[in-house]
Amino acid sequence: MMKKKSLVLAAVMAACATSFAFATPQTQWNQGQWQLDLGAWNPKAEVDTSNFDDNQGNISTDSKWNFQGGLGYGLSDKWGLQYNYYGLKTGSNDKMEGTNGDEHEVNLVYSINKNFAAFAGWNRIKNSLKDSNYSQTNNIAQIGLIAKAPLAKNLDFYAKGALGTKKTALWEAGLGYSITPDLDISAGYRYVNTKLADKGDMVDEALATDDANISYKGFIAGLSYRFGGGHKEAAPAPEPVYTPEPTPAPVVETPVQKNDYYVESVHFGFDEDQPLPSERAKMDHFVQVAKANPNDTFKLVGNTDAKGSDAYNDDLSKRRVDNVAAYAESQGIPATQMQLDYKGKTDPVSTNDTDQGRADNRRVDIWQNH
Repeated sequence: MMKKKSLVLAAVMAACATSFAFATPQTQWNQGQWQLDLGAWNPKAEVDTSNFDDNQGNISTDSKWNFQGGLGYGLSDKWGLQYNYYGLKTGSNDKMEGTNGDEHEVNLVYSINKNFAAFAGWNRIKNSLKDSNYSQTNNIAQIGLIAKAPLAKNLDFYAKGALGTKKTALWEAGLGYSITPDLDISAGYRYVNTKLADKGDMVDEALATDDANISYKGFIAGLSYRFGGGHKEAAPAPEPVYTPEPTPAPVVETPVQKNDYYVESVHFGFDEDQPLPSERAKMDHFVQVAKANPNDTFKLVGNTDAKGSDAYNDDLSKRRVDNVAAYAESQGIPATQMQLDYKGKTDPVSTNDTDQGRADNRRVDIWQNH
């Protein structure tokens, strides 16, 4: 029957939309870090039966809550691998038979920057109708894009879209909230449209008079937890204790004048005291230069954008410097080789009137005294 076909296609649609339908979709990865996703969504299937010989117009199933879950792993700071599972069950009514399938999906995800990521993957979807023997397994290749933008502290807007085989297209949009640096929740709406039947196919007693698609849509909510990995974005770290630099012994000869030479600027997210994942290479470069010049001192100067009070930003710039210094110490740079300074919001390098200018000001400047 048409009901059965609609539900089958709904499952296919779910397949193409699964990439990041848990908590706020990830656009950045930390190497070696895992993400566990748990959630539920409440889909219903809908089909236009004008493409079948039992034309009844648009008909749909009742919605039903389904479990969804997934596991992601950061292969590097740019690449992640993710497995997702979706239940594809919907409720029967007097117009359309419910579905009882499931979906397994694997995606490779690439972080373009903190706001965008691209993904490509494979879905295996079993479409099964509750009250008949009709069952079909679909294999779908898909490619898509994820976008994320901050609305307020800890609150993001996200959207994603994808195209796949079997005439499949999807979109999803919603809000995500970060409870802690490692725990997120989200809520949104998800829509998928994909092929149900080719012209001439029979689904129970219904004959497809033309190619037919089905849509699968509903409210979605989830929770994500991250753990492991070598370093984490915005992960809290204990404030390191630094050994005071010893007072040099007096010398007879006139000391050689040293100058400060710029090395790097390590950048941070809004109201964050841990460097952005993309800044790891800069910190490693600083460590490399410091090891190559053990007799030089390196000055670390913390800065913030102009949002917030002077006292808050002074403390935030101090935490930023302390965490960069703690990373350098963990890589073998002695505390005596570093001088720490905190300037809060008093030394901007760009305007504080634009998002980009404020992002430029959230930094730790590193200077080599040589």
